[in-house]
Amino acid sequence: MESLNDMWKAVCAYARENLNVSDSAFRLWFEPISLKSFDGQKAILSVSNEFLFPLIVNRYTETINTAFKEVLGFEVEIEFIYEQLKDGEFEQNSENSQVSERTLGDNFENFVVGKSNNYAYAAAKKVAEDPGKSYNPLYIYGKSGLGKTHLLKAIENEMKKRNPGSYIIYTTSENFTNDLIYHIRNKTTYEFHEKYRTADALLMDDIQFIAKKEQTEEEFFHTFNALTEYGRQIVLTSDRPPNEIQILQERLKTRFEWGLMADIQPPDFETRMAIIKNKAEQFELELDNEIIEFFASELKNNVRQLESAVIKIKSLCSLVNASPSLELAKKAIKELTNNSQPVTVINSKIIDNIANTFGISAENIMSEKRDKNIKDARQVAMYIMREITGLSLVEIGNYFGGKQHSTVKHSIDMTRKKMDEDFLFRKTVEDIIKNVQEY
Repeated sequence: MESLNDMWKAVCAYARENLNVSDSAFRLWFEPISLKSFDGQKAILSVSNEFLFPLIVNRYTETINTAFKEVLGFEVEIEFIYEQLKDGEFEQNSENSQVSERTLGDNFENFVVGKSNNYAYAAAKKVAEDPGKSYNPLYIYGKSGLGKTHLLKAIENEMKKRNPGSYIIYTTSENFTNDLIYHIRNKTTYEFHEKYRTADALLMDDIQFIAKKEQTEEEFFHTFNALTEYGRQIVLTSDRPPNEIQILQERLKTRFEWGLMADIQPPDFETRMAIIKNKAEQFELELDNEIIEFFASELKNNVRQLESAVIKIKSLCSLVNASPSLELAKKAIKELTNNSQPVTVINSKIIDNIANTFGISAENIMSEKRDKNIKDARQVAMYIMREITGLSLVEIGNYFGGKQHSTVKHSIDMTRKKMDEDFLFRKTVEDIIKNVQEY
């Protein structure tokens, strides 16, 4: 690795792609961490948030250890230290939504635009240049890893550049909820209201996670009304459009649809190539067209996979002191994709994993039986197939013996709803997805 920053980026990328660290968990638990030093055996990790420090150590030491081992190829001793930020430095924590120094690279200039995201990009740029006037709220939705957070941070950075004195809040729905709980516990909800309802712009990631958190929904409803009443800009991101967040209050769904909704789709082949080239340039890494085309052909799901592949091949080149090659490229994506396997094999793995998890035979899952436990398992199978393979609703229906696409959509919606409502169920589904992708 050429720098501590490169090493830490590679560790974080591995954790997100392979160790089940979600976007919201990453922003809450990993962004306050920086790699302070590394002597070849021991990594010193600095945490800038005193409140989060013991929680990070307890929850993520094992995860970070594993990521270091996989990225570097050997065991690394981990030590955490708490370091209070100096005056003038930005702090990133659940109580403070100021942009950190590590997010300043997310701007419109390094966002690769293609036909899959050009509408969302244009809308985000317009909002950043003329907040509160054009689209309010701006609601950007799409699957994980397609660039929603990049656009959100690009809006923030552009707003700050144009008006340095503006009060802009960038946060996640999880941090919003944690902040509310903190102020309720300390009987200072008036401070919470003052903080969020006086912002010039509120940019919130993963808005879907406020669903069914009654007090959070109530507070966000009033925050939304206060900000829009005074023409303040609101930008929200989600993994789905408002009408598919089934357990969200109808009055919030209606407000989310007031302004402009823009979706982001997985990038096409040409855009994937452009993203790889852009990321390689950022890392001053020369990749020939054969490697770029290989990555673009094999990694089709999201932008983060493409960026992780570039980071991984750079780390491999540093470790073996070699130039990028197709052989190293194949090693770099080994953990990122199972595209080398036919879809039928992947689907079979999904059914087998669900059968083992739910204690139901694969034959029953594929049958026409309507017992509740079998039906539930079948719905989860359809959801996971959609997530991993990207098959259309019709194709999934055909796999299950010719079921209607409306039946498949209902199954996916019901699984999403239960995942939103039940944390343990969500964890079970995520574990199945992880098992299928890893083996």
